[in-house]
Amino acid sequence: MTQATARTLAFPLRLLAALILGGLWPLAFAPFNAWYLAIVLLFGLFWLAITAERSRQAAALGYAFGFGAFCSGVSWISITLHNFAHMDWLLAGGAVALLAAYCAIYPALALWLASRFFQGNLRLLALPVFWIFAEWSRARLFTGFPWLATGYTQTHAFLGGFAPWLGQYGVGLATAAFAAILLWILRESLSRQVLLGGVSALLLLSGLALAAGSVRFTHPTGHKLRVSLLQGDIPITEKWNNAAIGHILHHYVQLILQAPKNSQLIVLPETAFPVFQTEIPGLISQLQEWSAQNHKILIIGIPEAAGGKYYNAAMEIDGHAPLRWYQKEHLVPFGEYIPLPQLLGPLVHHFLPGLGSFSFGHGPYVLPVDGQKAGMSICYEESFSRDVRKGVREGATFLLNISDYAWYGHSIAAAQSMQMAAMQSRQQQKPDVRDTNTGITTLISPDGQISTQLPQFVTGTLNGAVQPMAGETPYGRWGSLPYLLLSGLWVLLALGLTRRQSSSRQ
Repeated sequence: MTQATARTLAFPLRLLAALILGGLWPLAFAPFNAWYLAIVLLFGLFWLAITAERSRQAAALGYAFGFGAFCSGVSWISITLHNFAHMDWLLAGGAVALLAAYCAIYPALALWLASRFFQGNLRLLALPVFWIFAEWSRARLFTGFPWLATGYTQTHAFLGGFAPWLGQYGVGLATAAFAAILLWILRESLSRQVLLGGVSALLLLSGLALAAGSVRFTHPTGHKLRVSLLQGDIPITEKWNNAAIGHILHHYVQLILQAPKNSQLIVLPETAFPVFQTEIPGLISQLQEWSAQNHKILIIGIPEAAGGKYYNAAMEIDGHAPLRWYQKEHLVPFGEYIPLPQLLGPLVHHFLPGLGSFSFGHGPYVLPVDGQKAGMSICYEESFSRDVRKGVREGATFLLNISDYAWYGHSIAAAQSMQMAAMQSRQQQKPDVRDTNTGITTLISPDGQISTQLPQFVTGTLNGAVQPMAGETPYGRWGSLPYLLLSGLWVLLALGLTRRQSSSRQ
């Protein structure tokens, strides 16, 4: 067998290895929480990429990894498509594969760029930057999809200490750099100088992360807020059944009335009231009267009809004060709105009649609660750091999210989402009040730890207290700018070393 034939046979095996590594990628995230696997799997992928003979081979390896990662990591989307869009499992799985095929473009591009413009160990220097920048781009282009971003694996790990400074993309950069340094040490294992330098770099990176995580930018303000989070556990099939609306409203009203007397804030999940506010004026008036008499604030997930438009919204009832609203701004494509409606509308409505009818909200991003400000988000928005940051920029002293993950059944979707919510708390150093229909309903501390939570798929009320926090973290103030500047300097360094290396060869 010739050497060329051996290489030809080897690449399909390397492609298969990249696909398998990608298939294991979700294990680094919740609910499995094997955070160290993010480093191990990136180590393996970077090794495959750095030894690729051509840049297009590196791109193919990145594509195989991304395709495997998203096919396994967001397979829960098929549950919704099967149960509610009435697709058979094969067609639903094909839709997930189509999404994975799109998302895989980003890691493919990252590995192609590193391979195309850098060689040898300098490619290792560039890989972490391009890898995370590809994730950053994926969260922004075409409305964005931030799921399975590297930084979220470190939500409760030591590298997560960079979160308040650089956000989760900075955390991801540190994670990818950790893997690259390990690979550098292995490639140059015969060099004592490289071993010493590599180990020193890992220790420095770890020490900086631990030191960064110990700095507190926010401080307690005001008294603790007593909250009651209502988890209704209403099946989706019942929730949007017109015949069941009366029962659902009665169910939640009873949960409201059973809240402890010392609760100051009672929260209901996303679209807990599955009717427009204009359809139940009598009930809203009664709740306003009850709120005034019992000195409690209600935040209720309910669609809003206003100005001829419909919004996925949260309504705040504070006694007889005028109703306040938060309108969801970052909508789910093909669920809450339809891109290119003239072209794609008929197809979507064939499978899911009535969906895609919401309009984009437009702030404000906070609701006042007993002298404090709740930074609002609804469901999907909590996955986007830039969306959560909008409320913080308006002075939020705690975060508040209402969601409904009943669409995804007994899958890993809710756990993945909660992990991202915990990272938002750690980035902003603000507590998070998180209420869902079927779980995971929880209170999250400013350092991203789960304070308390309800079991999934039960009806119940989570009672607890949160301490509002004033102040801003560097990430809260500047967003991704510090991370982008650091990445830019990193790439300039790598390019400078590349030119210097090329000059020395000549």
